[in-house]
Amino acid sequence: MAEVARLVSFARALREAGLRPGTGAVSDFCSATALLGVEGVYWAGRVTLVSRHDDIPIYDRVFDGFFAEETPERRRPRPQLRLVVGAAADDAAGEAGEAEAPRVGRASRIELLRRKRFEQCTDAELAELASLAEDLAQSLPWRRSRRRVDAPSGVLDLRTTLRRSLRTDGEPFERRFRKRPAVPRRLVLLIDVSGSMSGTSRALLVLAHTLVRARPRTDVFCFGTRITCVTRALGVRHADNALAGVAGAVADWDGGTRIGESLKAFLDRGGHRGTARRAVVVVCSDGLDVGEPELLRQQMQRLSLLAHRIVWLNPLKADAGYEPLARGMQAALPFVDIFADGSSLTSIETIVRELSGGRGPARR
Repeated sequence: MAEVARLVSFARALREAGLRPGTGAVSDFCSATALLGVEGVYWAGRVTLVSRHDDIPIYDRVFDGFFAEETPERRRPRPQLRLVVGAAADDAAGEAGEAEAPRVGRASRIELLRRKRFEQCTDAELAELASLAEDLAQSLPWRRSRRRVDAPSGVLDLRTTLRRSLRTDGEPFERRFRKRPAVPRRLVLLIDVSGSMSGTSRALLVLAHTLVRARPRTDVFCFGTRITCVTRALGVRHADNALAGVAGAVADWDGGTRIGESLKAFLDRGGHRGTARRAVVVVCSDGLDVGEPELLRQQMQRLSLLAHRIVWLNPLKADAGYEPLARGMQAALPFVDIFADGSSLTSIETIVRELSGGRGPARR
């Protein structure tokens, strides 16, 4: 777990230096390092995190500073890898030459962990997933701010330019510009903590803790028979303390589910005034609602008029034979833009890519 966090921190250092390794590249870096060991960490990063030849000097400088004490000899021969696919993997295990080069399997431990369903993960595995998910915050959608700020280029700021020209006898030698910067789009997570979601809700809160700390303008609510804001509780540094704070704040944990009433309370209290307005709203629930379907339909319609996009994560959808036959799910689906299972880190990464790519019906 500590090693994965160390590798993710190195990727973050590369981002700060100007490189832009994506979440998939960071995952590949962790997988390659697990195969090659500490002595191969340099080339594992060179291959997976660097996409342009001009970025190699930057990578070398960051690597020297980050791993100076741990790997003083960073330049090593390229590792000789032998790819074994399918049934040939079993035959190759007995070959005498296998010890001469590491063998690449079809899936590393990190890749298997990313695909593992949340309810099957241990606490240690959830902590590893939280480290891998930190880069997801940077991949979530952004939007153009309504306010303009000073910038080296953009739209000419005529008022400031004319005011500055008074210093030079009316000649606009010093031109000023303004532009609308990109800011993170507000993210709202509504997490079902009822009894039927007990296997998944803890893992979703662990990921929510990572997002709250890594990305501004993120709000998290837990709901069962009522709705509770837990954003402040998740803002503390350690995940265990954050989850303990959430457990103390949520009174209806492992109870029933009244999604329509919870959504109505959310929209009446603060969602309509700004929390949900032009935000990406993610509802994490299996849709097994004991309330009135008509109330849920009305509140989802209200939410759809406010939100930029509505995503519904249903862990039951991970099963191939699942059909949304529950009354609550049928009432909500007409107003949902993306309906997915969200039962593993890989599935959530797929959703984030779809949101960032702009595919799907965006209302505003």
